[in-house]
Amino acid sequence: MADFLENPKIANLYKDVPPEQLEPYRRFRNEHAFKHLTLNGVAWEYYDLGSGSETRLMLTGALGIPYFDWHHLLAFAQTHRVIAPCYPPVDTMDELCDGLAGILRHEGIERAHVQGGSYGGFVAQIFVRRYPALTASLVLSHTQPTYPDDEGTVKLQRMLRWMKVLPTGALRWAMALSLGKLMPKKTPDVALPLAIYAELLRVRLTKAHFLSILARTVDYESHRFTPDDLADWPGRILIMMTENDRTTPESVRVDFNRLYPQAQVHLFEGTGHATSWEQADEYRAVINEFLNGLNGI
Repeated sequence: MADFLENPKIANLYKDVPPEQLEPYRRFRNEHAFKHLTLNGVAWEYYDLGSGSETRLMLTGALGIPYFDWHHLLAFAQTHRVIAPCYPPVDTMDELCDGLAGILRHEGIERAHVQGGSYGGFVAQIFVRRYPALTASLVLSHTQPTYPDDEGTVKLQRMLRWMKVLPTGALRWAMALSLGKLMPKKTPDVALPLAIYAELLRVRLTKAHFLSILARTVDYESHRFTPDDLADWPGRILIMMTENDRTTPESVRVDFNRLYPQAQVHLFEGTGHATSWEQADEYRAVINEFLNGLNGI
């Protein structure tokens, strides 16, 4: 497997990352290859790590390649089998979730603990409704429910139409403008996730990927969730939010409590949207305690 830092353009994006951060990540990228699977004509890539008796399906954020989650993948793989897919350029959440279900079935997995952070939380909320029998439990992190906002959906649909005619560079700029508001301020402690973000945004993703991210967001907003959706689903739910995350203000927390009254809620302090990096140990500990509780440990 070729070292990703052999590409000078990519290496330049990682030049400010301290070696103690970069080298473990470099080893992960060089030692762990994606599996490949074609389902209904769509090419999928995904990590398959660990070998536990239970499986975690880990759904990454909007940029759709789970490099951000590498440290959690390795940690969770010590106790569970971990499936972490890339998102192919499909335009609806149903298509995306059908592919995820296809991966699980291809791998002989009957049920998985579904973990979704940020945009991955959008995917997870659709997945549990579309495939409740495949979902053992649900972990939602720093994400949002859908809202009955037809006017907002129409605006997103219009935006998608005119964005289709933009060149890739303009789409990268627009995506950076939107997602950049959620990224932490640059410090040595978060140099690695910021470099990963830059690599995905500037090098890895194509125009088709950018358009599919927006198309699936439009599709997500067209769904209407209710507290009764999961009334017959026996699984448990963990919702993780933080006080300083612009995506989960007080109004969103209230909406989540209404939508998932049965959920266990954990509110982090002193961090923003990037809690999984800024408080990685606590982040994992909260999830592990939740899953251990399901097993009565």
